[in-house]
Amino acid sequence: MNVVNFNERACEKYRRYFDAFLDNELLVETNQDVLQHLNSCTECTRILEGRARTKQLVRHAVTTEQAPPEFVAALRSRLRTERPGFFASNTARWTMAAAAVLLLAIVGLGGLQWGRIGPFAGDDGVFQTVSARVQDLLRVGLVDHVHCTIVLQRWKQFFSFEEMKAETGPQALGAEFIDLIPAVEAKLGPDYKLVQGHRCVANHRQYVHLILTGKKGAILSLVITEKDNESFKQADAVAVMKASGIPIYLDRQGILEIAGFESDKYLAYIVSNLDRDANLNLASLMAPTVYNHLHKLEL
Repeated sequence: MNVVNFNERACEKYRRYFDAFLDNELLVETNQDVLQHLNSCTECTRILEGRARTKQLVRHAVTTEQAPPEFVAALRSRLRTERPGFFASNTARWTMAAAAVLLLAIVGLGGLQWGRIGPFAGDDGVFQTVSARVQDLLRVGLVDHVHCTIVLQRWKQFFSFEEMKAETGPQALGAEFIDLIPAVEAKLGPDYKLVQGHRCVANHRQYVHLILTGKKGAILSLVITEKDNESFKQADAVAVMKASGIPIYLDRQGILEIAGFESDKYLAYIVSNLDRDANLNLASLMAPTVYNHLHKLEL
């Protein structure tokens, strides 16, 4: 008698979308379905992260090494023949194609240090990290954005500052964080509208969460949570920039950009559907204000 694992069937369905998800080719509704599944499935999250790292390494390899023209032509012809199911349905064949390109880079560059986990330069010169520990730290902020902003669609639910200030329930920002709202609004200016601020729980973790919207469908979260023996400094992290001396760390998951920074007691994140430069710019604007606010709470 065969036992059918329906969870595995669901995972197979979503894994068919992973390459299109990483390439930002999915419809908004499908993208949200994938994000919701990732929020509850650690195995699919692990697989997606591995595939993302491989794609990043392939991209880095092919931008730093010229392959023989005849090989490029043959590979492109093969990929065109295999699509549309080449990447989506057969991971082994996708990996073989990636390995073929990487082999050229290995030959040309004199070897690639696969055992070393560390930073590499992207095509725009900004350093990113492939450290799993850093990705885990940045995912702490991503989880709340996906769960609260996207899945629960709270970005559509506007509350005025007076309503948030009067809130007394478990979701209330309270005296500790209510003053962050005018401070963040002043930093971002009229291009962004603060939809709401609240306390929430995602994946058994408590967060302080501000949600903003902007032009062209921009959706942005400022996510704050207390540390649980966590620190970017202990995770081999490489800061992509510093804002007023505050190191900011960067990652991308699907269509979402994540920028993270920390104080002594808190982790803070800017998560959005903006491009990397725009999200990083917002993080650099907000980081000093948020850091100073958190520092005062820690005194």
